[in-house]
Amino acid sequence: MLPVDFLKALGVALLVMLLDLACAFVGVTLWSLWTQPPQPLSPSDPAVITVATLTTRLCGPLLLALFVWLFSRRRRDRNAWAFGAAVFVFYMLVDWGMVAFRGMLEPAALLTAALKLAGAMVGAWFAQRGGPTANG
Repeated sequence: MLPVDFLKALGVALLVMLLDLACAFVGVTLWSLWTQPPQPLSPSDPAVITVATLTTRLCGPLLLALFVWLFSRRRRDRNAWAFGAAVFVFYMLVDWGMVAFRGMLEPAALLTAALKLAGAMVGAWFAQRGGPTANG
């Protein structure tokens, strides 16, 4: 991979993180509308944390797979596996860096990281399989 590919991987990681956060907000909002009367929710509410965690464990790997696949298949000369790994590493560095790397070795955090790594590698696998490219 070229140095510019690492910058692209960082951009994809930030985009996926933004979309994953949006999915968590949507998930919590839908859950609150479905299960409770309209009332303000506290971000520290245990149910909010549980729903947001489940949402990010579902949407995060899917988003990583989708975006690694989309950006890897556009350039066949780029190693899709290396690109997927770079996206995952940047994603986790930014994610864990926002909390000063606290709790990153807890089982729940490692499970979430493993799911997201699997998503990125699935995207790389699909990109390597071939198929139509953006350039024809």
